[in-house]
Amino acid sequence: MFPGSTDTNYSCTACEVESGRPQWNRACSCKAVPEDVTEFRFTTLREVKTQELTVTYEQFMIKDLQDLYESETEQVRQLTRLASQANNGALQTALQEHADETQQQVTRLEQILEMVGETHGGDGQVPPGMLGLIGEADLKALQIQHPALRDLALIAAAQKMEHYEIACYGTARAMARTAGLDEAARLLQTTLNEEEAADKRLTEIALPIHKEAAQADPALTR
Repeated sequence: MFPGSTDTNYSCTACEVESGRPQWNRACSCKAVPEDVTEFRFTTLREVKTQELTVTYEQFMIKDLQDLYESETEQVRQLTRLASQANNGALQTALQEHADETQQQVTRLEQILEMVGETHGGDGQVPPGMLGLIGEADLKALQIQHPALRDLALIAAAQKMEHYEIACYGTARAMARTAGLDEAARLLQTTLNEEEAADKRLTEIALPIHKEAAQADPALTR
């Protein structure tokens, strides 16, 4: 396990520590106060800085692919959930269709991992970056009551996830090409094209929703 990756056994300084790392974006089961969680995060990061990380190019690439696998597996669930929260019909359809498309992307990642000798996707832990984006989406969906504004919040959340994945897939594709894994690079490019198309589709869906939300704001219609 790489330094800084998550482990289900830990969350904060109030827990008895034996080994592993904290869950960066999840509440601690011991009900510790937030200050304890923050303190543990900072302490952990300082400790990580003192650790020497020796890893090969191939190992780094595989870990990157495994993180993508965990992110995509989680996003299938999250996109379906976001679709159920959307008010706009086109948005519901786009999110659900991309959830189905993401399941195919998970299958591609499984194929790529087999190419590099990995028989499983990862360690079952969603990367902290994706967890943060999921948490932000949950918060906004709970806070915003106006249907059009909530739809805009869901679009923003989904697009942040897409941009995260576009960056990850771009790196993974470049590494596969450099390693001479031409078929893996081709599969990664296919997924990258799908992510960019999904992002563009959400932008187009958002345009009329922006107008609807603005028209409902008295401050903008005076």
